[in-house]
Amino acid sequence: MKLTERLSNFVVQTHIGDFPEEVIETSKKCFLDWMGVTFGGMGDGSVKILIDLIKEIGGQKQASVFGYGIKTNILNAAFVNGMMSHVLDYDDAHRDSRSHPSVPMIPALLSVSEHKKLNGAELITAFVSGFEVSTRIGMALGKAYYESGWHATSVLGRFGAAAGVGKLLRLDGNQLVNAFALAATQAGGLRRVFGTMGKPFHAGKAAMDGMLSAMLAQRGFTASDDILDGKSNFFEMFSPKYDARLLYQGLGKDFQVLKDSFKPHAACLLTHPAIDGLIRIRETNPIHPDSIEQIDLEVSPLCLAVTDKVDPKNGLEGKFSLYFCVALAMIHGEAKNSHFTDETVLNPQIRGLMRKIKAHSNKSLEETEANVTVKLKNGNQYSHHVIVPKGDPRNPLSFDEIVRKFMDLAQNILSEKKINQIISMIQRLETLEDISKLSKLCYADKTKGDF
Repeated sequence: MKLTERLSNFVVQTHIGDFPEEVIETSKKCFLDWMGVTFGGMGDGSVKILIDLIKEIGGQKQASVFGYGIKTNILNAAFVNGMMSHVLDYDDAHRDSRSHPSVPMIPALLSVSEHKKLNGAELITAFVSGFEVSTRIGMALGKAYYESGWHATSVLGRFGAAAGVGKLLRLDGNQLVNAFALAATQAGGLRRVFGTMGKPFHAGKAAMDGMLSAMLAQRGFTASDDILDGKSNFFEMFSPKYDARLLYQGLGKDFQVLKDSFKPHAACLLTHPAIDGLIRIRETNPIHPDSIEQIDLEVSPLCLAVTDKVDPKNGLEGKFSLYFCVALAMIHGEAKNSHFTDETVLNPQIRGLMRKIKAHSNKSLEETEANVTVKLKNGNQYSHHVIVPKGDPRNPLSFDEIVRKFMDLAQNILSEKKINQIISMIQRLETLEDISKLSKLCYADKTKGDF
């Protein structure tokens, strides 16, 4: 059986009854976390540009744009909600595929589910199916394509959205094969745009393109039937070294959603080990920033390759600056979304501490590791080795911790009543009869914020 066919058959045959309870519960974490970061991203300039464009071009009122109180067609809704959810770079991440699987997928699934009034069990089933497809393709591709400059979330996200929407639309195996081929031929996205509006654009466009692929396939639109198998296939084009076995080993048993990470810090996941190390040192030793002579960091090679921004110019770039993130951790004891502003990036105290930070890559360190040493002017020094940062599946955030993150991000957008109603609906998502009931709660209260 061809790989493409094997993957499509998995999606067609998957049922929520196949999932262990922990898979369902982790999926609920993904949805609540996604909703929080989406509300948190509402005020970003890139989102306002996209909202203006959507209002100008119009579209049937099929699905909600989160927070804004407007409806547009399901493609546009997925586009703007996908972009909105990724602007903070605060969303969940799957380390083995180096991707953010939820932000290209959940916007597409919610738009279709709202429009067609589907239920929560269908939504969870589609989400887990798409999560498996996108992350397993990423695992099979390996590291080389990402390290050469491709953005995994953009490349893989179209597959996840196509698979999930295909499941909601009840595509058969042949239709899904075509949907995957259409997703593959649209795949792209460059890491060169990290720290700009281009990065969240990737997530929104992947959501839209994946949905479009499934919708076209449903109507008989065809493409290659062996996009993962034949000559010059998707894997060969993106990666000189790939392992197709990772696409199907443990498929349907070893669920990748259980390996998802949730971010307690509003920055690139690769910065989290160093942030955690500084917070730990700060908590156990009374250190004033003015007493610091130097901070030494040892991180993985990929961490330094992605986050070696010594002079970030704005809040977006700050999320990809190891130096800025560590300075925040030392001064504030945390790296909340409210810290990643243009004003904070240019703060003299932050800048002064950033100049004292020296970072080096260490090939022996995993991407979840960091060695952190704080040297004081009086000769004292404190060190901490982080093996796994908070939020990693081996050191997970609880549902209650994700609730607190959601409340922090949504409190300036929604009333307390709506916040509690959303949390309650997500807690019982698999029993929710109509997803549109959830969408109706996701409009900003007029007295909250200015959007």
